[in-house]
Amino acid sequence: MKKIFLLLPLIFFFSSCKENNVKAIDTIESQYETPYFDDDNIKDKAVIKAKQNTERSSFILSIDLSSLNKTVEIPILNNSILYNNTEADYYLSDPIINNKIITIRVDYADQVTKPNISGEKKNVIEKMKFRFDNKNKKIQVIGYDLSYKKGKKNYSKSFNFITGKFYSTSSFDGKKEEASGWASELQNIYIENLSGDFFNKLLLHGNEID
Repeated sequence: MKKIFLLLPLIFFFSSCKENNVKAIDTIESQYETPYFDDDNIKDKAVIKAKQNTERSSFILSIDLSSLNKTVEIPILNNSILYNNTEADYYLSDPIINNKIITIRVDYADQVTKPNISGEKKNVIEKMKFRFDNKNKKIQVIGYDLSYKKGKKNYSKSFNFITGKFYSTSSFDGKKEEASGWASELQNIYIENLSGDFFNKLLLHGNEID
């Protein structure tokens, strides 16, 4: 049964998920949500499904494409090993379809701090946006955001896969550092491009402020 929590802070809900070993974060559906994703006028459906028989949580984004009369399943990778060199569980929000764009949020469980080791990334959150490319009838990844905390600094990276531009910021005690750039390899990204190597390359952009 879908749980809806009104007027409760997200952090409280997320903490409850961890305590009860719940692997997906339920979200409040927007009254303005438009459930159309592909290029017809038939309502579409996108859901998060958990893979079975895996040691750690593992998810796929399942999208019913009415215009192609088929379901596309997109593996949502657990990228925790890229951030802290060790695996942690991850937690997904329900996908939201709005203006023919699907958005999902991925939260990662914090690592246990080890003695004499510093620099762990905490509060790691990813956000991904998908849209249907009407010309080639494929699902395109149009945006990716990453945020985390390391030490006393807050970091964020944002990638626009349509323009190829990226922005990175770090902030602490009212002081902010920024970096930005453009790369041709960040344009025309489709679900077939999503891999551990791809996300590892993303982390290199803007790392001069990390």
